[in-house]
Amino acid sequence: MNNNLQRSWLIVPASSADAVAKAAKSGADVVVLDLVELVRDAQKPAAREQCRAAMDAVRACGAQVFAQIDPQHHEADLRASVWPGLDGIVVSRAESPARIMAIDKVLTALETERGMPAGAIGMVLALETARGNQDAYEVASASRRVRALTLGRADLVMDLRPEPSGEIHQMPYLMERLVIIARALNVTPLGAWWRAPDRGLLATAENTLQAAKRGRAVGFKGALCLRADQVEPLNKIYA
Repeated sequence: MNNNLQRSWLIVPASSADAVAKAAKSGADVVVLDLVELVRDAQKPAAREQCRAAMDAVRACGAQVFAQIDPQHHEADLRASVWPGLDGIVVSRAESPARIMAIDKVLTALETERGMPAGAIGMVLALETARGNQDAYEVASASRRVRALTLGRADLVMDLRPEPSGEIHQMPYLMERLVIIARALNVTPLGAWWRAPDRGLLATAENTLQAAKRGRAVGFKGALCLRADQVEPLNKIYA
């Protein structure tokens, strides 16, 4: 596997050793160990305890490894996940420049404490709220660690509310705007252009292929996914 590629980003719960093992062997360029969306609140302390072992399992199979953290609980999530071998973090529901700066400060302290090169940990910001999208440029400018931007469609739909047709007509605009902001900041835009009824969560491999084709056409360079069978079409299109 080419460790410089970041075409497919497979998100798995850090709390599930089986899911992590399958993801590590999926062919994904990046495995994202989630501590936020896919882990129940009662399981989060255990997920944090398992995060380092999960990271080692992913690295052993040659994939890059990121951890998805909750900005509201960033200190606990970062202390659990920032160890030598981690490539970066995905900040869920990123919407505050001050919070991004606070996360950067904790990362700097942990890199020093744990013998890691300064600035080794990159950030991907998931823009999942109306506020985060409105202030995207300022939020992404808050740290030099920011390497990529993506939309968190499921949470964004809930925040914006669907129109009567069931479609969010703002979504094409927000995707195009994200690509422009990423280009202005010289960071990578991540995403795929899903169409109803798919939202990416349970899309088939063929529908993922078509969504990736549309995403690549608009300027995305890779995409996050939740199923192992979505990895191959993403790798193919974003090659």
